[in-house]
Amino acid sequence: MNPQPIGQLIGNRYRLIRPISEGGYGQVFEAVDTQLGHEVVAVKLLRPPPPDMGPEYYQQLQQRFLDEARVSALLGEHPNIVQVRSYGLYQNQPYLVMEYLNAKPYTGQGLDSVLAQEGPLPPERVVNLALQICSALHHAHNFHMDLGKHSIRGVIHRDIKPSNIFVQKGPDGKERVKILDFGIAKLMGEASRRLTQTGYFLGTMVYASPEQMRGEKLDARSDIYSLGVVLYELLTGKLPFEPDTDTLQGWYHVHNFQQPRPLRDHPLPHPIPEALEKVVLRCLEKDPALRPATMEELAQELQAVYSPRQEETPPRRIPAGFGGQGTPQAPSSSEADEKKLQQAVHWIEAGEYKEAVRLLSELIQKTPNDARYYLYRGLAHQRQGHWGLAQMDYQGVLRLEPGNPFAEQGLREVEQQVGSDHRPTLFPTATPWRGRRLAWAWLLANGAAAGGGYLGLAALAPLLVPFGSLQGAVVGAGLGLMTGLLQWAVLRRQVSWRWVAATLLATAVGWLATDLLAPQVEGVIPVLDPNDPWIQRILPAMASPLRGLLVGLGVGGLQGILLARQGKVAWAWLLAAGAEGGGAALLIGLLLASSAGNPWLLLLAGLLASTRPLSALVLLYWCRRE
Repeated sequence: MNPQPIGQLIGNRYRLIRPISEGGYGQVFEAVDTQLGHEVVAVKLLRPPPPDMGPEYYQQLQQRFLDEARVSALLGEHPNIVQVRSYGLYQNQPYLVMEYLNAKPYTGQGLDSVLAQEGPLPPERVVNLALQICSALHHAHNFHMDLGKHSIRGVIHRDIKPSNIFVQKGPDGKERVKILDFGIAKLMGEASRRLTQTGYFLGTMVYASPEQMRGEKLDARSDIYSLGVVLYELLTGKLPFEPDTDTLQGWYHVHNFQQPRPLRDHPLPHPIPEALEKVVLRCLEKDPALRPATMEELAQELQAVYSPRQEETPPRRIPAGFGGQGTPQAPSSSEADEKKLQQAVHWIEAGEYKEAVRLLSELIQKTPNDARYYLYRGLAHQRQGHWGLAQMDYQGVLRLEPGNPFAEQGLREVEQQVGSDHRPTLFPTATPWRGRRLAWAWLLANGAAAGGGYLGLAALAPLLVPFGSLQGAVVGAGLGLMTGLLQWAVLRRQVSWRWVAATLLATAVGWLATDLLAPQVEGVIPVLDPNDPWIQRILPAMASPLRGLLVGLGVGGLQGILLARQGKVAWAWLLAAGAEGGGAALLIGLLLASSAGNPWLLLLAGLLASTRPLSALVLLYWCRRE
């Protein structure tokens, strides 16, 4: 591969603009998406294999990378994990396409750069960043996905370090963490034992856990150790260990046998609470069993360092009716479990949230399909300020009991805290009821666009005559603008203004192309003859199968490009739009040819046929899938 492939088109779509950063296993470039309005993205290319790595093994590595890239793309649902939009092979080398993290209005840099510029950070700021990291890693550690031949249950990052933690700052000045290199790190981590035996260590020795250095099987506690090293460095500006030599053997020794220096031994610009120091040193225990067991537990311990005293914030009563089972099929609980649940409720009302979470977690492990346990645990997390953990619990409730009002209300509240609007999923709080409402709104919006557009076309026909052969393009632009605006009003939280522009462009081009391809059949200009009764000018315009097909495919294609990251759904959207455009026009043509009925009834049939019902079904599927 060209060592500086600037200007190259990756995946026939992403043109590289300039290098951004370079690491041990790849290089990251700023690029533009040539199929999506030149939107700025980041493309990471992996390096070629080293000379002593066999081609057969590197081929296996590539295949595993592509499998893990699928998981990485799904992990990007979390607001604190970088979005992976595409992946593939370029000149036989894997690549990832990610969101560009410095896209306006956000600015930011890697945590390693922050540390180099600012030195040790204030403890409150470190805890705020750490809680976001914990939320992201908790999501990854509990991730589950079936990949056909095998199933992935839990994703361990295996390379947590400051350079893999990006800190964004928005217009409000708040900092938001983005974890990088999911998938790549896991792939290399699982291959570490074999590659270490041939002279490679895949990971970062400075932040690797003792068990990772030994080449053992890893779990979530390995990431907790690596995060402990990062937190130590953020608080002190120094590493907790000092090997005699900067070699694999030197780092192996200190991670396995050397105790970290107490944080207070370093000259510190900010006083560090003793409770926070204990949490960090506990993360650095050599024995995984002595560390926090999960990222959830670590987050609770970090939050407790700066939690307000109970006297200052009296516990709030649980709302009446909270936790009532809405489904008669809910699993029955034993008397002992019911007593544990009541004890957990009592602890929540008393403000003992940590104890309540511990007990509810035990109940969930025993009975994972009882929505009440997730609901109360979500409430406990929410009152602690653990927004990401509360979000996941409320989503668990809605999977078991769609439409649960307390879970929906709680989810709305916590999503305001975690910035869920920046997730790549189209419907972040999708439930069957929300999906049905969205589908009905979609049908009404398209019907209103067709009715208003064609009525406006008939009323403004005299003004269009001076445009001559461009009447079709003008009419199409007007219809496209109205349709795009109403569709955008329905999907405004999920799509950008480009949706309106795409719909306008495709509709205008479709009308113009119909005029050029078959004027004698379509007869656009006679349709707009101002001397004809206005109702007679509407129906023929709606009855052109060729125009309907061209507009449908054009609109579906451009809108599908905007939804490209949704995979197969984008293709379904294209096919549905084409079938709807051509089918609706064909239906009106058949009704006109075979019936002498009231033209208003024909107009009503045309409007109903123009509501895009197939696309509504795609939206319903979309909501249920997410």
